[in-house]
Amino acid sequence: MRLATNLAAALTASFLILATSPAALASTHETTADLAEQSRMLAPRATKAYLMVQQGIDPEAGRRLLADSVSRLDQNLAALRSAGLDDTSRTKLGAVEARWASVRTRLTTAPDASGAKALYDDTEALQTATQHLAMAINSQGSEDARRLTLPARMRLLSQRIGMFYLYRDSGLMTPNAPTMELSYARSEFSANLVRIRRNDALPADTRRAVEALNQVWSDYDGAAGKPGTPGELKKNAPAVMEMSEQVLGATEKLVVSLLGPARP
Repeated sequence: MRLATNLAAALTASFLILATSPAALASTHETTADLAEQSRMLAPRATKAYLMVQQGIDPEAGRRLLADSVSRLDQNLAALRSAGLDDTSRTKLGAVEARWASVRTRLTTAPDASGAKALYDDTEALQTATQHLAMAINSQGSEDARRLTLPARMRLLSQRIGMFYLYRDSGLMTPNAPTMELSYARSEFSANLVRIRRNDALPADTRRAVEALNQVWSDYDGAAGKPGTPGELKKNAPAVMEMSEQVLGATEKLVVSLLGPARP
């Protein structure tokens, strides 16, 4: 199917971007902070993939995405352990690792409805722990590290949108909570994108990354927010999942442009 092929291509592209990001190196305080922020994004990305498999939405692509997300989070936490964190940040990292051990066990067990339902709260708890870690690292850094906060938040939101889209009509719970969270995430992403586009001080390469993100975001926002019957929403899910990876790739390019040296 064309959608399955397109989703596989989008997944491959996002894998390559994440793999080559300076955030994988943890060689400076700024990249160390982004390791924590990227780990925060990987929690809903992994759960999104779990739901794809559990709901039969291009399960092969979902398995690839799930394996990549779990592996990448493992690598990020290992890099953070050797990054020379201060005592407060190291304590926060310990809390993340404790949460991740539990979530990882669930993610690597054959997906079922019970696991999917439990992951709704477990993913939120892991995101909160990684947020506290990122805040602790950022509090010790320069303004350069903190300038990544907004695009890193958008990277997280891109995956929360995909995750809540799949939870909304999963039948695992009343749709009120995931529907509300989906709406909040879409609204916040749009507002953050407007804020970044209004920044006239962005270097040229970052400006190009912002405009590329704007182009793919419009379609994703419309598709994720489109109402429909449960059957219609499931039919559209492969396209929405494809777009979620495209937007993730575009937000990661934006982060990379900010991590790299400014160019005119």
